[in-house]
This record gives sequence, C-alpha cells and structure tokens, in this order.
Amino acid sequence: MEINLSFGGGTAEEEGGDHSQAASSLYRWLVAEPELRGQVRVAAGVGEVGEGRMGDALEVVNVVLANSIALGSLVTAVVAWRGSRARSPQVRLERNGVVVTVQDSSPETVERILAMWNGSAASGGDAE
Repeated sequence: MEINLSFGGGTAEEEGGDHSQAASSLYRWLVAEPELRGQVRVAAGVGEVGEGRMGDALEVVNVVLANSIALGSLVTAVVAWRGSRARSPQVRLERNGVVVTVQDSSPETVERILAMWNGSAASGGDAE
C-alpha cells in the first residue's frame, strides 16, 4: 500500500517558503518512529507541479506500507509530527486517489482518516 504525503494550504509561507524543509523534517520523523520500523519504506521525492503553482515542484514523502496494520501507525505519526511543529503545516495524504488533509492534531483526525480510507476509499474526495 502506497501513501503520498505532501503539503498544501499555505504551507510554503508557514515553512519559510520552502516545502523541502517540511518534507525533510517529516521524512526524518517517520524514519525515526519506532512503531514504523520494519513496517514501512520511506522515501523523499518531488511530486507533480500543482495547479496554481509557479513552476515549483512540490516536495513529497512517499511511504510504502508492508501491511494495513501499519496504516494506523503512519497516520498517528504524521498527526504527532504536525502537532510538534511551532507552525503546523497542512499535510495532504493520498492513497489510491483518495486525498485527506490533516489540519489539526486531534485523535479524532486519525480516526476520521482511517474510517474514510477503510470505509469509503472507492468514493474518493477530499476530507477537511
């Protein structure tokens, strides 16, 4: 199972204008997360240029999960990373075309994402 993590919603300004800073920080956080060791393969990369961008490639973190059990640990780690930041950027998670945006660091966010992906992944859409 592959998950792409990217940044949106004004993150460039929040991160001092550099998406790569946020991607690098999240990458290091995920690699160091004990719950994910041996369960995921994490890689940093460059995503597609989004609509409304001035030609800047969007930095992404790509995660390949060994099993569906690791999905909960990944989402929990992303929410914890976001909560640890002084200026919390929005993080977009995409799996099989279903995109969710993490805008807060609450436990309900983790539950909402897992419920959406496990219950209605075929419907697609963006959860705020």
